[in-house]
Amino acid sequence: MEKTKLPIAFFLRRIQSLTGLGLVIFLLEHLFTNSQVALFLDSGNGFVRGVNFLQSIPFLNVIEIVLIGLPILFHASLGVKYIITGDLNSFKTKGTKPSLYQYKRNKAYSMQRISSYVLGVLLVFHVVQMRFIDNPKLVNFKGENFYFVKVKNDPKIDMLANKLNFEIYSKDQRNNLDEKFQKMKLKDNQILAFSKKNGSLFLLQVRDTFKNPLMIGLYTLFVLAAAFHGFNGLWAFLITWGFIITNRSQALSLKICFWSMIVVLSLGLTAIWSSFVY
Repeated sequence: MEKTKLPIAFFLRRIQSLTGLGLVIFLLEHLFTNSQVALFLDSGNGFVRGVNFLQSIPFLNVIEIVLIGLPILFHASLGVKYIITGDLNSFKTKGTKPSLYQYKRNKAYSMQRISSYVLGVLLVFHVVQMRFIDNPKLVNFKGENFYFVKVKNDPKIDMLANKLNFEIYSKDQRNNLDEKFQKMKLKDNQILAFSKKNGSLFLLQVRDTFKNPLMIGLYTLFVLAAAFHGFNGLWAFLITWGFIITNRSQALSLKICFWSMIVVLSLGLTAIWSSFVY
């Protein structure tokens, strides 16, 4: 009996689904760590410890590229192909195209594709902003290696400086610093913050970002898209790999994925909105 040869597309879809599972796990870790930036929890100590631990991992850049960057690139590349070749049929039409808007899973299919557009744009924005533009810089300060950031001053900065062990200098206080810091462009409401470990400065940078209403809006949309895309994709992963076959198991797992999405969404929004309020 001749064996049926499975098409390459079969394997590619399953590999894409598998990379999606890994990205959901990363999303859980990322938003859990970021949620601890909330000052009303423990003044951000949990966030600082988490960031310092991650930054202490050897070959972190290589690990991030291999375990996060490449899977995202592969997942997104195939996703673009599926978006181009697939049609959204969950919206009402005038009869020119198929319209199956009455089915919830059709709507979820459409939202999965729409959320991927949002994620694609905002993920690039997030990486460029947090990892390149606003990332704490390593400098020589007082003869030692320190990290530093430039952020807006606010009433809680002094309290945070005492609790999280970093030094701050306003525009008028930097006369005793190295010449490069004296010449640095600094607005009247900005300060320079220095620390030997960059966890506390990451916290400052996150808080500074989310004091901006525009950033709050963008990152809220980002978290909404990521949470939906991730957990709707997780449910599809369970079906694709044959973990849930019966109607009952699919219905139960859908509820679990939904409430898991709500929990993760809450973690992400806590990081954003608590930084704005506190």
